[in-house]
Amino acid sequence: MPDFACADFYAQLTFSDGVLMFCALIPVLLWCRCLIRLLELRICRKESFAAAAAVVISFGWYDAVRLQRFGMPLYVLTGGFAVQILLLILTFRFILRKSRTQLSAMSFKEGFDTLPAGLCFYLPGGMPKMINYKMDSLFFSMTGEHLTNAEDFFRNLTESRYSCSISGGEQPIVSLPDGTAYSFTHNVITAHGEPVHELIASDITELYGMTKNLEEKQKTIRQINARLKALNSTLRYVIMEKEVLNIKTRIHDQLGQTLLLGRRYLQKPAEVDAEEMLAQWKKSFGLLLHEERETWQKPYLVSIRQAELLGIRLEIIGSLPEEEYLIPVIDAAIAVHTTNVMRHADGKRAEIRVEEQPNYYSLYFTNDGRPPQNGVTESGGLSNLRRMTERIGGGMKIRSLPAFELILKLPKHEKEDIL
Repeated sequence: MPDFACADFYAQLTFSDGVLMFCALIPVLLWCRCLIRLLELRICRKESFAAAAAVVISFGWYDAVRLQRFGMPLYVLTGGFAVQILLLILTFRFILRKSRTQLSAMSFKEGFDTLPAGLCFYLPGGMPKMINYKMDSLFFSMTGEHLTNAEDFFRNLTESRYSCSISGGEQPIVSLPDGTAYSFTHNVITAHGEPVHELIASDITELYGMTKNLEEKQKTIRQINARLKALNSTLRYVIMEKEVLNIKTRIHDQLGQTLLLGRRYLQKPAEVDAEEMLAQWKKSFGLLLHEERETWQKPYLVSIRQAELLGIRLEIIGSLPEEEYLIPVIDAAIAVHTTNVMRHADGKRAEIRVEEQPNYYSLYFTNDGRPPQNGVTESGGLSNLRRMTERIGGGMKIRSLPAFELILKLPKHEKEDIL
C-alpha cells in the first residue's frame, strides 16, 4: 500500500476502531510472554511449541482484523477474543503450577550458593563440575587460592597437610583462623551412568568447642586425681612416721625408767635387784644400738613415690645427699620439680643429676617437656625453695633456654656460705 494510502487509511480510523485493534494486540503480547516463561522453565517443550503456535495464530487473527478493516462480524471478534483470553488463563495457571513445583537453573544455583554447608561435585581427576560459594570460600581461607582440583584438595585433607588441619583420615577436620571448625565427608554417586564425587563441608564449630573444653576438663581431672593419689600415699607415710614416733617415745620412756632404776641402785643398793637392773639396761641399749630405718623411712622415698603417682618417671644420676639438714631442701626441690613438669611443661620424665665437689653438692634438675616460652617467674614453690636453699647457705639458679634447668648448690657443712 502506498504511503499516502496508509496515511489515508489510518486517518479514517475512529477511537472505537483503535480500541478494537489494541484489544486484538493484547493476546499477541500475552502469548509472547507465555512463550518466554515456558522457555525459561526448560521442561515444558511441548507446551512451548503450543505457545509458539498460539503466538502465530493470535498475530494472524490480529492481522486479519486489521486488513479486513473491521469487516468481521462483532460476534466473531468477541468470540475469538474470548477464546484467546480463556486459553491464556489456562496457560498462565499451568505456568504458575509448574513454577511452584519446578526450579529454574538460576533458582537452583542461588539456593545452592546459600546453603550453610560447603558442597563440591567433581569428576574423577579432580575437575569441579559444581561448587557452591561456601566451599570455595573455605578453600580460599585455607590456601589463598580458588578451588581448581578437588581431588588434590581432599587428598591433602586426609593427610593433614594444611596448617589448619586438626585430624585427617576419612573424615578430616580443620580449624580456621577465625575460630570456626569444619568436618569434610566424601561420597561417590552416579549421575547419567558416570561416577561423580561429592565433597561436603559441615560446620562443627560448636561441637568442636565442646569437645575441646571436655578434653581440657578431663586433663585437669587427671591431674587432680594424680595429686590426690600422691597425697593419699603421703598420708600413709605420715601415719607410719607417727607410729614410729610413738614407738620411739615409749623406748625413751623405758630408757628413762632404766636410768631412774640405776640412780636408785646407786643410792640404795639393797633395795634393787642388780641382775634385773642389768637385764633392763641391756634391753634398752640393744634397741638403740640395733635400730635401723625401714625401707619406707629412707630419705626421699616419699617424694620419689609421689612423682611416680603423678605419672612422672624420675631418673636420678648419682647419689642424693643424706645429710639431715639437706633432706628437707632436696625433698622440696623434687616435689616442686615434678609438679611443674606435669603442670607447666606437660612432660613425662624428670632427671636429677648429682655432682659432688669437695665443699658442696651440685644438683641439676631437667625434664623432657616443652621449654618456657616467656622465661620463668619464681612464685609459690620455686620462691619457697630459694628461701630454704639460702637459709642453709646454698644457692639456686634457673635457666629457661634452650631448655629448663634448675641448679642447686648445697653445702656439705651446715650453714656454710659457698656463693
